[in-house]
Amino acid sequence: MFRLKGEEMEIGFNSKFVVELLTNLEGEGIVLELSAPNRAGILTPADKVEDGEEILMLVMPVMLNN
Repeated sequence: MFRLKGEEMEIGFNSKFVVELLTNLEGEGIVLELSAPNRAGILTPADKVEDGEEILMLVMPVMLNN
């Protein structure tokens, strides 16, 4: 499922980094939080993780050639 809140933006990430982050997350879904095209994206699991465990991953954007 895909849900979008907020203003539309154009942002790019290195696909190798995103795939590496996603392969290290367990569960059925993720939450990707974006605030601006020049700020890091924050990935967290959508499912509850084990008690006492918190997972937060950052991925830096790349410059897009328009």
